[in-house]
Amino acid sequence: MALTPEEILELKAQLREQVSHLSEPQKSSALKQIDSLSPQALEAMIKQQQSTSKGASQKGVFRSIVDGDIKSFILTENKDSIAVLDIKPISKAHTIIIPKKPLTDSKLLPNSCFSLAKKIAKKISKKLNAKSSEIQTEYKFGELIINVIPIYDKSLNLLSPRTDAKESDLQNLYDQLKIIKNPRKPKVKTAKPIQPSSTLKINRRIP
Repeated sequence: MALTPEEILELKAQLREQVSHLSEPQKSSALKQIDSLSPQALEAMIKQQQSTSKGASQKGVFRSIVDGDIKSFILTENKDSIAVLDIKPISKAHTIIIPKKPLTDSKLLPNSCFSLAKKIAKKISKKLNAKSSEIQTEYKFGELIINVIPIYDKSLNLLSPRTDAKESDLQNLYDQLKIIKNPRKPKVKTAKPIQPSSTLKINRRIP
């Protein structure tokens, strides 16, 4: 990929815009770095950013939840797993236990994952008067999770119909069911505008 003189000028202009908010000493240093970039260095930066973007887009939904990349209502966690409200629940307060390390073999699920599931089931029974809870493992999106499905009247399982939970309902359940002193707050990320593939990032160096 050989950059034309016009593309080089455009990319450097974009980089200058990205550092415009820095303090004067930092901006001055960054601008010198930008001006000194060769066409080959610009091409290498483009390839690196495209590779990083591709890798990020391939991250699974459960990994994104564990890493805090997407909005979620995490009720509690232990060293091996987190408990998060399902956004497409089978019943009220349907919760999934996600191992912090992706697993595909149920034999490798730590006992602490099931202990967390039982802890959540007990909390739901106490706070929401659920009669019982179905605790079932499931292979979904390429990895294993544990479902805690509260039972209020009729029997339910993983094949039962699901609904789309309202955010306000999830927030209300979160407020009732969070069971650690400092639970993770629901994470809301402001959507970033999609940048052209040629937009680059540079390392900021403080002189």
